[in-house]
Amino acid sequence: MAALAGALVLTLRWEWADRADFETEVARAALTEEIRRDESRCPLGTRAIDEAPQWVLSACATGGLGWYEAARRYGEDAANVFHVYGADEEFAAVFDRLGHAVVPVAAYFVRNGSTQYLLSETFGQGVSRLWNEGRLGVGLAELAPEQYGLIAIHELGRRGHEMLSEFEIVDGVAVRKPLTRVLFGAKNLVLGGVSDLESVLARGQRLPTWSEMGWAAVDTAILVGGVGAVARTVQVARAPAAAMRGTARAAYLRAAGQGAMRSLATVGKAAGVAAAVAIPYVAITRPHLVAGAGGWLAEQAGLPGWVGAFAAYAVLCLALAALARIVLGPLLWALRALGRFARWSAARGGKSIKPA
Repeated sequence: MAALAGALVLTLRWEWADRADFETEVARAALTEEIRRDESRCPLGTRAIDEAPQWVLSACATGGLGWYEAARRYGEDAANVFHVYGADEEFAAVFDRLGHAVVPVAAYFVRNGSTQYLLSETFGQGVSRLWNEGRLGVGLAELAPEQYGLIAIHELGRRGHEMLSEFEIVDGVAVRKPLTRVLFGAKNLVLGGVSDLESVLARGQRLPTWSEMGWAAVDTAILVGGVGAVARTVQVARAPAAAMRGTARAAYLRAAGQGAMRSLATVGKAAGVAAAVAIPYVAITRPHLVAGAGGWLAEQAGLPGWVGAFAAYAVLCLALAALARIVLGPLLWALRALGRFARWSAARGGKSIKPA
């Protein structure tokens, strides 16, 4: 009864707490565990981890402390750049080599475009059409804002600090220097413009858009320690199980349960523990995540979330009570035996003392 009473108290606390959804909580927990490992590229303190937005933890765990500084300096631009280009291998290499200064430059081209890049693509399309179809096309090429940014990243990789020197950062925003731009533009026009533009734009077709900030950023950008599996495994479906019948409902709930367990295991593995003890580790160190998983599963089944949370807490409390009995039982038996022996020794000692 004590275990069930404890589970009820914990469930009420869980129900009344101001908490995020299960997907967000489990992803943040996995990122936190990853960052706290000794070999982490993002050795942040506990306070910095607690205060940082989730995308900053994801970026920092993936690309190092430079992203933490980028978030501090460039705000929303840094978040958008990481969301759109964070998983791109060329951008990751450019960021590692040149540092966080590439972030506002990429954002500049997404917002403002580039006449040079547009004309280069228009010329390339015209030559291709003439070669393949035997005719010249009329009109400018169409480039998405994100493709301008991708071309700029390619150019940053090719030109490095020379391209960075064309910009001045004012209040976290890149501003292009007109004279430097003209000089370097003339140089590149003579020596060769954007190279390999076709393959760059082909990569750009797989990019999310600049305005798609949301959970998709976590799903595509968390690449460290298998944490990316968190977003995918818990999102097994979005159709309500309550509307399903028979085998479809059972299959959905089974997949949801497996996804939740894999997500909890991912948190444990991110901390560096063995897969076999990953879920027990999470249950001990982060019991609220286990309750969150139970609440999430209950909601998938069309039940109130507190029902699943209570079930999870009840299992944990009963397991803890059983473990306490196993561990403390022999100790209590030994203490009782020692007490009986002490009383017996005292009685024998009293009898052996004879009056003078």
